[in-house]
Amino acid sequence: MKNKNYLKVLSQIIECYNIAGDYDFMLKILVQDMASYQDFVMNKLSTIENIGKTNSIFVMGEIKHSTALEF
Repeated sequence: MKNKNYLKVLSQIIECYNIAGDYDFMLKILVQDMASYQDFVMNKLSTIENIGKTNSIFVMGEIKHSTALEF
């Protein structure tokens, strides 16, 4: 299965973007705790063909969240 299609079916992934730069994809995942995160990375993400490297960034707190645009 192609990587993009496999990423679409993993329920932990709530957003997925094809990006430019050092990495090909940016995923926003939602898991219950760090043990669930470790299981997701080790047993699901790392099993996808052609994924050679991952990098994680964790949100520690939200400062601003808005979807409103002013024109």
